[in-house]
Amino acid sequence: MVEAAETGSIVSSGHYVPEGDIDQYLTAVYYQLKFYLRSWRFIGLMLFTIALTGGIMAYQLHLGIDHLKTNSPTVSDFLSSGLGEMSTEVVLIAAFFGGDAISTDLGTSTGYYMLTLPVRRAVLMMGRYTAAFLVGVGVAAAYYAIEAAGAFYVYGTLPVELISSVGLGLLYLLACLALAFFLSSLFRSPSVSIVIILLVMLIGFPAVTAILSDLGGYEPWWSLSYAGDVIGGVLSTNFQHVSTLTEGKGARAITIYLFSPYVWEGVVIMIAYLAVFLFLSFFIYEYRELKG
Repeated sequence: MVEAAETGSIVSSGHYVPEGDIDQYLTAVYYQLKFYLRSWRFIGLMLFTIALTGGIMAYQLHLGIDHLKTNSPTVSDFLSSGLGEMSTEVVLIAAFFGGDAISTDLGTSTGYYMLTLPVRRAVLMMGRYTAAFLVGVGVAAAYYAIEAAGAFYVYGTLPVELISSVGLGLLYLLACLALAFFLSSLFRSPSVSIVIILLVMLIGFPAVTAILSDLGGYEPWWSLSYAGDVIGGVLSTNFQHVSTLTEGKGARAITIYLFSPYVWEGVVIMIAYLAVFLFLSFFIYEYRELKG
């Protein structure tokens, strides 16, 4: 007869047989998913996404199909504009579901229960990362569904590039979650780590990117937010890697540089962030001292 144990099993002979890493990983994913799906964090963000995106789409449709087609002659132009804010949605997902993923264990009493279990920290963290990604996909899917439904209603078709946009959005979500997990590992307060992630990813990256690129003329190849522009950019029918805009005349003239990443460039940046910051998150979570 076999009796279930929390992290293994006890067979009739009395010997303890620990679960493998894969079993423990799947268990971590399952219970973290249950936590997310039952929390107001997921429900609130999902309702916010549906209400905001649906409201904007309803207003656009209220303006009339002729008006929309005048401003966006093709379905690709329409979707490129609508999905241009997808990167902001992904940042919210990363902050909500990855902002306290590590700081909860390293800075609160929860860690004394979780990290004393016979489960490797790397396995536990990967389970949380996977669960955060899966619920993030659910929220992002609602955003994409509303945009695609509106585009199909207006134009009667959808471009094949939409598939590429979905793939780029998922890669961007993985990269943002990796960065969120890393920032979470640097702070012991879950609330502080969430706020810091929002400040860094919603204000810090865009502000520094704008200053260096728009005014300085330097392509922000190091910026994750810059890479996120490919989510909507892959649908653009008038792509320009760099364009300039001159404000003022004579000595007071200011030239503003507008950069747009190539798709391959955005992919490389996102993969680099994913690999580097996910590794750093594993390293810090594995070796940082537990304090509560």
